[in-house]
Amino acid sequence: MRTAVAAVWAVIVSTLFLQTANGLQTDLISLRADTEGFRSAVIGVMMASYYVGYSLAPFAGRAVIARIGHVWTIAGCALAAAVVIVVQPWLITAPVWSGLRIASGFVLSLSYVAYESWINDSVPNAQRGRVFSIYMFAQMVGMTGAQYLLTFGEAKSASLFVLAGLLFVVAAVPVMAARHTAPSGAPPEPLGVLSLFRLSPLGAGATVLAGLSWAIMFTFGPVYARRVGFDVPSIGLFMGLAMAAGSVLQIPLGWLSDIAGRRPVIALMFVAGLLASLLGVWGVGRGETMNLIAMAVAGGFAFPIYAVSVAHVNDGISAETRVAAAAGLVLLFGIGSFFGPLLCGPVMAAAGAGGFFVLLAATMAAGAILTAVRR
Repeated sequence: MRTAVAAVWAVIVSTLFLQTANGLQTDLISLRADTEGFRSAVIGVMMASYYVGYSLAPFAGRAVIARIGHVWTIAGCALAAAVVIVVQPWLITAPVWSGLRIASGFVLSLSYVAYESWINDSVPNAQRGRVFSIYMFAQMVGMTGAQYLLTFGEAKSASLFVLAGLLFVVAAVPVMAARHTAPSGAPPEPLGVLSLFRLSPLGAGATVLAGLSWAIMFTFGPVYARRVGFDVPSIGLFMGLAMAAGSVLQIPLGWLSDIAGRRPVIALMFVAGLLASLLGVWGVGRGETMNLIAMAVAGGFAFPIYAVSVAHVNDGISAETRVAAAAGLVLLFGIGSFFGPLLCGPVMAAAGAGGFFVLLAATMAAGAILTAVRR
């Protein structure tokens, strides 16, 4: 296990900083848009634009990584993401922000393809669940820390946007330092998205639903909290608890999937996420404590779904198709994520703030049904 982690330490450290920056920028953009008076539907389209770019990048991922390698792909994407977020506070219009969100989604998605193919190429099946969960744990720690960085400034200020840009730059350093440990630059073999569904219907389907649930919580969690009366520090706590719970459960659930099998652990996460979301629906208007508990439990079980689903898919494919599989899974996650804000904006407009937990519960229910059907 120690050898497996040592082979991918640079990826783990790099993604920690990358996701700190990404978590901070996501909160900043949704909060700034809300304070600027953008309508829910407009915020939804704007936030969903990120996932347009996110879904396009995997089509280029295999070619880019084959040409310049994992290290330069990650470093270049991190620097590009820094430029995008730093210029954003001076260009506050929905069309411009939507375009910048597309660009940000593209470069970050491309970096995830490089990260995840690096891990899956370097780690054996028997340890994949645990190592991939450590990678996701680092992401969750970064995103949790990002919520508390909100207290160091205001969404109307440019200072936090610049801070997010600096964190993106720092994310390039670890992979440059450990470039000798990256996988070889041999051209990877193709593996289409439809092939992923054929090889692992549960893993591919759960990846789509994982993206949907992540996007609902990240893009409209701050908006939900603000509309039910949370102040900015409490919004950070609301989001931070969800990510902290997801961080805490990542590694034990990954370990459990290595021992007990991926399928029962995926089922457990969807069912627990459904129950927590229903608690959130019941808790709307019942005070901050109930909202915090529901969001923490929902995040604790929803956020690890992606890691176990990816491990489930990679258990059954050849080493030569790792890059293409990573690109396909990132694409599927992006497709699910794209629909998160597009659905959540109109649902909250129609049903009020409580529509946030209603849509999250529906997503978890779909996952539970998928697990039962595939069994």
